[in-house]
Amino acid sequence: MPKRKNIRLKEYNYKSQGYYFVTICTKNMEHFFGEIIDYKVFLNENGNSIKYVIDNFNVENVEISFYQIMPNHLHIIFNIKNDLNMTLSNVISLFKSQCTYKMSKKNIWQKGFYERIIRDEKEYNSIVKYIDENPYREKYEW
Repeated sequence: MPKRKNIRLKEYNYKSQGYYFVTICTKNMEHFFGEIIDYKVFLNENGNSIKYVIDNFNVENVEISFYQIMPNHLHIIFNIKNDLNMTLSNVISLFKSQCTYKMSKKNIWQKGFYERIIRDEKEYNSIVKYIDENPYREKYEW
């Protein structure tokens, strides 16, 4: 079995406080969460379950500051308010498992996730704009 490339920064402490832009994709990029019609996302039952988990995500010192649910992926900005006893990977695993449980589904997620450490307010605002405008780029296949 081929070894997966690690895309995390080796020298970075992923328990550190800060903002993290995370993209989580569905397995095989299947459209589990809804559809886009006229550049607006319409969530199905699974998408509403994801929204419920996001709106009620309760991990000490972790807040979801902005998000967009797309048909086959999610964009989320996690704000880690204080250094954690767990890594960002642990937070994402917990999030994925809560979503899977809420949807009563198995194996809907692509392994891993994509993340970017947000370094300043300008970058944060640019990422929020990108996330917010994501439904307008529906031609772009993830």
